[in-house]
Amino acid sequence: MKSFYRNLSVACCIFVLMLIAEISFAQEKNPTVYPYGGVPNSSRMRDWYEFVPLNFAKALFDSVLFDNLANFVRAKFDSSADFHHAHFDSVANFREARFDRAANFGSTQFDNIADFAHTVFKSVADFESALFHSTVYFSNAIFDSVNFANANFHGKIHFEDSYFDKIAIFANARFDTLHLARATIEGEFWIGSDEEQTFDFDRTIFSSSSRLVVYDLVNLKIQPEKFKHISFGDNLDYFTKKDIIENLKTKSFDNDKGAQFELDYIFAKSTLYQEQVGYAYWDASVENKWYEILKWPKWFINTIYYWTMGLGYRPFRLIWWMLVTIIIYTAIFAKKIPDRINAYISNPNPQATGEEKKEIHLSLWETLLNCAYFSVMVFFTFRLKREILTFFDAKEKRLIVAEWVIGFLVYVAFLTLSKSGSILHNLKELFVGKKFRSRTSTENHQYICNTAS
Repeated sequence: MKSFYRNLSVACCIFVLMLIAEISFAQEKNPTVYPYGGVPNSSRMRDWYEFVPLNFAKALFDSVLFDNLANFVRAKFDSSADFHHAHFDSVANFREARFDRAANFGSTQFDNIADFAHTVFKSVADFESALFHSTVYFSNAIFDSVNFANANFHGKIHFEDSYFDKIAIFANARFDTLHLARATIEGEFWIGSDEEQTFDFDRTIFSSSSRLVVYDLVNLKIQPEKFKHISFGDNLDYFTKKDIIENLKTKSFDNDKGAQFELDYIFAKSTLYQEQVGYAYWDASVENKWYEILKWPKWFINTIYYWTMGLGYRPFRLIWWMLVTIIIYTAIFAKKIPDRINAYISNPNPQATGEEKKEIHLSLWETLLNCAYFSVMVFFTFRLKREILTFFDAKEKRLIVAEWVIGFLVYVAFLTLSKSGSILHNLKELFVGKKFRSRTSTENHQYICNTAS
């Protein structure tokens, strides 16, 4: 019995010694490494997947110089992270990091690779005036709101499969071409600069509520069916918008007449309530006061023009108004003179047949069909038949002529107010289809939400 306890004690001692030796070996192999320095060649930095995530209750790195590898892989920032004016001389690795509050990288300089792939920004990410000298990775990153205004990118930019939830600002950013393959835009995406940067949205996914807000000159690679997402900044005057559209037509869509037509429509919509003047006009002058008084009739006419014909670019919208007018007059005829219309349809010229005018009583369904037929006939005729003028009395003729006048005005508006080429352009889209077709996007947003949470 004593030998048993003696052997057990020896075994326990050996086990403890082996455990202590293993811990010492592990510490020697993976020494403690801080994100702002430490042992630059340790295996802990090379094997980032073995890295124990850092949690920052407060991250203040304002104007800090990172002269070695900055390793923030899988780091979690519980409060605001301030890297304003920081300088990363070596690789800045923020892969799979998570920023729960605002992340300030304004005026930060990245001399080497900046890796933000799979990073989650749950609040505002500010990269305004940041300087990227090498390749930058934002692939699979998730942004709540991000600001890259005035940022400079001198290397390759990767935004593949990224996700923009609210606002993404790239106004006056400097780069060659920004590819957004498989990126998802849910909110507003601000673009444009005086150097005409190129944005490639060919494979970008736009939600139904997303807006591509243009603030300055820009080159676009985008399918015409995505033009509905393009709009202008609210502070742009008439001539600035015109310059942007003309630049797009000549630089980005020089040989695409259909795209140029759609760009003209975007411009017409954006200037619907805007005068053909620049900023100098908007002062507290007497003319401006008169404009405030006299603008309302013009705005009212433009609004009607937009909703009825799409400012001349969508003339076939009048079809819906035709149907509404015909339905309304069908109901009026069925209410006011149903028997008279039944009599007219059964015998429109009783004098020629020697019969007297008489009312005919039919079922409700037959009466509605006759009234609908009569309403369509009156609306689409260019010249009222003499039988109508002789069959109905004066009060009934006023009602009929009113619908005929509306139909005549619709014809005139369709032929005279349609923009040049709009009828053919819309018919081509209706029967042939657009030049490009959007691929079906079944992006799993639930996965994105789960990743962010």
